[in-house]
Amino acid sequence: MAATKAKQKSSKRVKPYTYLGCPLTRNRSPWCFRLCGPDAEGKGRCGRLAPHTLKGRTQLSIEKHNKELLAAHCAKLCRQYLAAPCNSAYGPAVTVTEGAAEIVVPVQPQVLDAAGAVDPSVCFKVLNDAASLAVGSAVADRAVVVLHFSTYLTPHATVGELVGRGRLMGTSADLYLAEAVLTDREGNEVGRGNGTLRAGTRPLSAETGHE
Repeated sequence: MAATKAKQKSSKRVKPYTYLGCPLTRNRSPWCFRLCGPDAEGKGRCGRLAPHTLKGRTQLSIEKHNKELLAAHCAKLCRQYLAAPCNSAYGPAVTVTEGAAEIVVPVQPQVLDAAGAVDPSVCFKVLNDAASLAVGSAVADRAVVVLHFSTYLTPHATVGELVGRGRLMGTSADLYLAEAVLTDREGNEVGRGNGTLRAGTRPLSAETGHE
């Protein structure tokens, strides 16, 4: 007698009432385990609305207030940087956001060395300042002090502009870790730096240009 194979029924579509479960834990429970990062629409990896994205009015108000304080602090950091006498000669443009900063310095004759390339000291300054401003966005009441900063430079640009982008990498106790990347007008990397910073003892005030 020929053996007969049992037919297996399969469905190409999952019924709407079926619990999809959590793709991370493989658990088919109807509740959320709050393990995944929801997308822009607030849905988890299972495709359903993630409950940990739901926020009440109080939480939304607190977040709005904190964003306004951060925006005001970043704007003050930009004005403070542009008002510093040591920066006026470079004609920089600066932008500071949460944990990040960008400094654009036009390549002018006074920043070139004898060979016609941008002096390495200018590259170091842009990298160091971008990293400092990125960390400064996370410190609301005191000026940031650089403890150590290492730079790695490649052949320098001769025309156009230098763009330094700093980023806060993380914190350890009272120390802040940051990195910065320097590019030319075409987006080619001409330098990179990283270092350790901390909040100093000098408070931010109108006397320091933080207004």
